Order: sequence, then structure tokens, then C-alpha cells
Amino acid sequence: MLRTTPLRTARSRVRTFSNYAAVRSWAPSTTTRPSLAGLPIDVAPEVAQAQADGKPIVALESTLITHGLPPPHSQSLPRECEDILRAQGVTPATIAILNGRIKVGVEGKNLDYLAERGWAARKDKRAAERLWKVGRRELGAAVVKRLDGGTTVSGTMAVAHLAGIKIFSTGGIGGVHRGAETSFDISSDLISLGDTPVAVVCAGSKSILDIGLTLEYLEAHAVPVAGFKTSDWPAFYTAQSGFKAPMRLDSAAEVAETILMTDRLGLPSSLLLGNPIPAEYHAVGEELQRAVDQAVAESVENGMARSGKQVTPWLLQRVAELSEGRSLASNKALIKNNVRVGGEVAIEYARLLKETHGLRASSFAPSLTSMKPTHAPTAAPQEEAPRAINPPARAKILVAGVLAVDISMVPAAASPLQTTAPGKVVLSLGGVAGNVAGAAHSILASATPDGQHDVLLLAPVAEDTLGDVARSGLSRRGMRTDGLVAPSEARTATCGILLDEKGELVGGIADMDIAHQLDGAEIVKRIKIAQPELVCCDGNLSQSAMREIVTQCALTNTSTFFEPTSNQKALQLLRALEGADRSLTAHLPATSSLVTFSAPNIHELTQMYEHACLSEHALYAAREWFDYYTVSAQDLALRLPKWVLDEGLAQMAIRMLATSIFGALFIKSGSRGVLVAQRISDVDQSSEWTSLRKSKGTVVIRSGAPGDVIVLKHFAALPLQEQEIRNVTGAGDNLAGALLAGMSRGLSPALPADMDRLVELAQQAAINTLKSDEAVGDHSLLSQGRLLPGPRS
Repeated sequence: MLRTTPLRTARSRVRTFSNYAAVRSWAPSTTTRPSLAGLPIDVAPEVAQAQADGKPIVALESTLITHGLPPPHSQSLPRECEDILRAQGVTPATIAILNGRIKVGVEGKNLDYLAERGWAARKDKRAAERLWKVGRRELGAAVVKRLDGGTTVSGTMAVAHLAGIKIFSTGGIGGVHRGAETSFDISSDLISLGDTPVAVVCAGSKSILDIGLTLEYLEAHAVPVAGFKTSDWPAFYTAQSGFKAPMRLDSAAEVAETILMTDRLGLPSSLLLGNPIPAEYHAVGEELQRAVDQAVAESVENGMARSGKQVTPWLLQRVAELSEGRSLASNKALIKNNVRVGGEVAIEYARLLKETHGLRASSFAPSLTSMKPTHAPTAAPQEEAPRAINPPARAKILVAGVLAVDISMVPAAASPLQTTAPGKVVLSLGGVAGNVAGAAHSILASATPDGQHDVLLLAPVAEDTLGDVARSGLSRRGMRTDGLVAPSEARTATCGILLDEKGELVGGIADMDIAHQLDGAEIVKRIKIAQPELVCCDGNLSQSAMREIVTQCALTNTSTFFEPTSNQKALQLLRALEGADRSLTAHLPATSSLVTFSAPNIHELTQMYEHACLSEHALYAAREWFDYYTVSAQDLALRLPKWVLDEGLAQMAIRMLATSIFGALFIKSGSRGVLVAQRISDVDQSSEWTSLRKSKGTVVIRSGAPGDVIVLKHFAALPLQEQEIRNVTGAGDNLAGALLAGMSRGLSPALPADMDRLVELAQQAAINTLKSDEAVGDHSLLSQGRLLPGPRS
């Protein structure tokens, strides 16, 4: 039976993915803003859920597991820290490297694995070579070399910032080492504190350091440093270092407000919060400090002081020996105390964000749309209504989601960020729904004169300056604008990115809050008026809007298409359907699904699959027909590329088809092509597949019932030279738009010949975009070949 081929065990496989889409691969992330898609980063479902729900999260480092604590403490303390946070209602996000994958949230068994590897590395030099202490500078190499690693303060801050986590609790920070005036030994922690906006809760500076010079360095780099409920700067084992804290903050709420205000002012640095060790450990602090002084002196004599990042773990171990283990109890106590305070701050920070109209932290950075135009109307806001010149008309394809204005800034030459510089600023249309609709329109409009009306984009666009840019941009494309809705008190979706002179990303801000103002009832009203054959939505919409779209289309038997947008937003649809009325699935025919088509990339599919595996919701139960399919593992291995099975891709896809959610999946796999997975229950269609001559890349799995098959087909990527690539934004969106265009002209993925034409059309559209400077390529020639059928009567 199918279960004998590792279909139900894919969960263990997906956690060891080692291949990931390169930045310049032909089918990058479908999101229009800097995201984790395509990067070797796995966000744990628990963390992703907390982010989606706006719940508090605290990042935790992992070098204390791999290079800090001895067993059994290296196994027990990380769990105790996570338990402290969960008891507060805070989600822990332990950050580490496993087999070259950056983990944001680590399972318990992997925490144990890291602790075991850490102990083995202390005894075996060869084992140590495969287990790195990973700071910010080592992150890239650790991924490329497929290593395991514990992240330091700087490494954890870098990943936390990339993952959108604002609060980080650690033990003590690194700093300026004693004798740095000749050795230049300064921890990269200090560099990160100056340019990475992640707040760090610590027990002050490690007492092995030159604390005075450390504070001087932080002051010189304008890092906000504060004592928590104290005016003294703590020194790890002791509550007083002999130096005053530059500032004092007296509550978690005050700390959270300071973090938020720093964001709103657009300042790049973090807040460093010094939290003194608990009072019951003060008495032993002086004794431990004497042990620290002796250990530092010995490190100078034996040369260990010049060993770089190995000196800190050596000193901590030597202090533990000199204090006969008493330092370990203090070390654990201060770490747990910092975790508790970090949890309190995260709770207050999450509360503040929700009170500020539900905005995310990124919304508070300076933005071109943060100021209302001077000509904004002063009349009372009216009920949201479409901005339409003519009454809405029918359409074959309706695409709902975000239309954004992308702003790219590229300096003419290397320039410091603290000042303006000559260069190029480009405004263009973006947004996932905008790109999908634009690609479908470009193909269909060039096919026939009537094709320019076939695509209706339903998107919220504010009455602001950038909204005018978005509307005029659609008009220049020749697209309809009667689907644009103008919510009151909103900002047009915008993504602003800064590139360096080589075109590499420096940073950016994505303001997409307006997406949730596209009301589900408004979308349903438009669907009823337009009567489309295909309805597509992107992952930016609210869960309630997605739920209403799927419900309406299920009632009218209208085909639906979901474009996941990003790893995190891929789960929006699943959560929306989890809250749907049970009657929606109770009477669903065995041959039907709630969502007809979806085009996730590998990472988005993995997120959805893992979420389904971890949930007991009836929505994810395998449907009865699933148990009747049989296939040999050998047949799968012979027909499909090795990586498809090694990474659990086929297994995940089939298991998702077995739920009530998806009917067909077009899985974007970067430079490795596209894998299509679908279930076919029509006798004539399935007979065409079963009668095909067996070939590499195609697997037809039978159930034993007539006319019932699962089809897996891999399409290799089309040729593309790297020097031809001019833009890596929007290729995945254009692939989805081309699929919609082809299906609106009658191409059915359920038929072998049609599927071949459909996927080739989609891949050509992706390549056209990669060769273009715009997020939507010129697809006019695609309608002139054999790929796109003529209009249906």
C-alpha cells in the first residue's frame, strides 16, 4: 500500500532538508518583499503561529548548549528556559544550525542532539570541526558547509532580526577583552548591538572583560544601554561592576516602550538591558570575581588569551573549576532570570503593537507613505467602496490580494548609509496579486482584443500619493482598475528596498497592513458580479477573507487558486479553513477539494505539511480513498529525480492531496524545475495517463478503482544563463499568472498534453520576468505560439 513507501514518514525527512533555492535561481520566492523564502531557514510551526497571531516571542541562543554548559545542564537548562517562557504565555525561539539549516525554534530532541554533539566536540577534535560556534560572520559558511552549530549573541541577533523577532534573552554579552589595546580582541557582539535592532536582555558584561572599555565602545556607537531596575551596570556574577548604567528603566512596560520608540525613530541599534543576577546569588559574587581574576591571569600566562573565540569557554570552565562548581549555579540562575525578564518585555511589546492599531514592528520605520498627502480630503470617512469609473464587469479570472508600489534605491557608488548619495530610485508595481494578475493579463491581452478584460484585480489601494502611482501603473499596463478598493485611513501597500552599488540587498521596509482591510464580504460581492471561472487569492489577505472566498466558490463550484506568498503566509489559508463551518467539508464529494489549485515553493509546502502533521483538526485527516492507493518505492525512485524523494517532496505533496484542501499542486522548485501532483477521478482523463508509455519524470499511482489515479510529474527547468538574469522579483508570481491564463483558455492539467503546454507556458513566463527589469515580464509573444489555445466559444 502507499503507506509502505515513506509517505507517512516524510515528516522526519523534511527536517533534514539540505538543498535550498539559490538567490539567483530561476524561480525565486513569490513574495515581493525581502523574506525568508528561498533562504536556508526553518521557522518552527510554533513560532510561525505566534508571529501570525501577534503573540510574544523571545529568541534564545544555543552556544550555551554546544560550547557553554557541561552535561547534564546543557540538556536540562535549555528546556527549563523554554518552560519559563511558555508558562508566561510567551513562545520560545531557540536559534541554532542543524546540518546547514538555520533553525528558528528547535525541537526538544534536537536540543538534546546539540548538547551531545557539544560534549563530544570537547573530547574529539574531529567532532569539533563539524560543530561550530557560529557568530554573525560564520553564518554563511556554516550553511554552505552543512555544519551543526550553536549561535552566539551576534549570530542569534542576526537570525532573530531576519525572522522578525524583537526580543532576545542571553546570559552575558561579549565585549572588549582585557588587553585589547594591544590584542584588538573585541567581541562581534558589540558590532551587532550597534547595527541590529534586536533588544538584548543580559546580566551585564561578562566579568572576564574590560567592562569600562566595553561601555565606552557601546557609547561611541550610540547603543542604548540601560540597567533594569538598577542604576548600576551588572557584571554577570555580581550585581555591581563598579560602573554606572547609562540609563535606568524601571519596568517591562517602560523597556517595551523604549524599544518601540527606538523603532519609530528609525534608529538601527538595539537596546541592551542589564538585568542583575538574583539577590540570593550576590554573596557568592565576590568569591567568583576572585576566581575570574585568577582565570584571566592564567589565560595570559598560558597564551589562551590570544586564542580568539575559544578564550571565553575556557575562562568559564576555569572559573567553574576554581570555584568548585559554585559558578555554574550562578550562571544558570542569571540565565533563567534573564529569560523571565525577556518574557515580561515581550508580553508588553506585543501588547503595545496590538494597541497601536495592530501594526507590526516594521511598520514603525520611516516610510514614504507615513505622511498623508496635503490634499487629503477632510470630509468624514465614507463606507469602503470600489474606486470605479464604470460599473464592474464580468471577468474570466479574478485575483484578490495586494497591489503594491515597489521602491528600489541603488547608489551610483559605495556610500555610507548616514547620508544621501547620488544614484537611481525606481518605482514599479509589485505585490503578489498585482504580479499574478499582471502576468495573466499580459498573456491574454496580447492574444485577442477581448483578452484585456479577462482579468480583474481586486486589491485595496489607498487615496494617497502612492495610490495614484499604483492606479496609473495599472492603466499603463492596459489593465482594469474597477477592482481597486479605497479603504479609509490606510496606506497603499509599499515595499522599499535599498541596494548597494553592486545590486545586493542592504535592507528594506514592507508595509502591507492594508491587505487586511480588503473585506471578505466585498470580495464575495465582486465574485458574484464578475462570475469568474477562476478565483485566485494571495496569502496577504486576512483569514476571514480567505474563508469567505473558499466558501463562496465551493457553493458555486468555481475553481480556486491559492498563491502562498511566503513561508509564514502559506499557513493563512490553512488557519482560515480550520475556522470554516463544518458543513463546508461534511458533504464535500470524495472527488472534490476546497481549493482546486495551489503553487507553493518547496519551503511553503513544507510549512503547510508540518502544520497539518502537528494538528489534530479533522481538516487534515486522510480521506478514505487514500488507503487504496499502492505504489512501489522502486517505481518512485526510478521515475522521479532523487532529490524529490530525498527531501520528502513527493510524500508531502501526496499527503496534502489526501486532505480536503488541495486538488492539484504546482510545486516550484527553483532551478530544479516544477513538480506537479494531482488526483484525477475521471475515467477518460485517468485512462490517458495510464495508457502513457512509462517515462522518466512521470509516475501514475493507481487506487484499484476505475478512473482513480494520483499523478506526479516533474518538469525540468528551462535553460537560462546567469548573465541573462536582470531581476529576481516576481518570477514565481508570473508562473502562477501564466497557469491561470492557460487554464482560462481551456488547458487542463488533468490531461497529459495540456499539462505539458500549461507548465511550459508558466516556465516561459517566469523566465521572461527574470530577463526583465520589471516584476512582470513581457509575455506578448507567449500568446502567438502553440502553448496558448485560441479563445473558447
